[in-house]
Amino acid sequence: MTMNNKLTQDMTVGSMVAQDFNRAQVFERLGIDYCCHGSDTLKVASQKVGLNADDVLAQLDGSEVKGSAPDFAHWPLDLLVDYVLKVHHRNFHLHHEELMQLVDKVATVHGARHPELLEVRKVVAESFDELDSHFAKEENVLFPQLYEIYQAYEEARPVAPFHCGTIAHPIRQMMLEHDQTGEMWQHISELTHHFVTPEDGCASFKLMNEQLKQFFLDLKEHISLENNLIFPGFLRMEGQGE
Repeated sequence: MTMNNKLTQDMTVGSMVAQDFNRAQVFERLGIDYCCHGSDTLKVASQKVGLNADDVLAQLDGSEVKGSAPDFAHWPLDLLVDYVLKVHHRNFHLHHEELMQLVDKVATVHGARHPELLEVRKVVAESFDELDSHFAKEENVLFPQLYEIYQAYEEARPVAPFHCGTIAHPIRQMMLEHDQTGEMWQHISELTHHFVTPEDGCASFKLMNEQLKQFFLDLKEHISLENNLIFPGFLRMEGQGE
């Protein structure tokens, strides 16, 4: 996306990432939370980690940020939903049980020397249960209505009745669950010292941390896409069709 608007300290970190997902790399490097606290302004987010917002702005200069992230901000809304379903939901359904087995194995073998792994196993299991329910609600309730809104908008016709009345209600619930899940994974990150394997960790320990770290990164993309692009976009579209 071509960035014409000058970035300011009063913009939210979530909106900055939504405009250009390559900026997530900068926030990751600086330890700025653009996921659970994406509604924080850059000024507030920088203060939370002891950084000067002007220094962060310099690193976020559009001409300096490089990367290969898709230009999500220019994608049609229905394509964004397709992406979330085909990438984030599908990967979770295909791989989360295998990752849970790996976490259980590492906790069983290394838990005596690293008791924090027992808490990691507990929180990961709780998170996966909640995400399974969360994705089911999106797949069976919210997303079908989003597709209906998009199709009705394209065809210039009224939207079919929705049993929730408006998508604002399930969206509010999904965003609340995003916050809860994001906080759980922030806790997992802290428990694992940000996914760094100790010197006495085996190959499985290292693999677990690598996969947990990637899962958290993917989760942040999922949450950012929905909170900052998909949900606000469809709320505007629903409003225009009324």
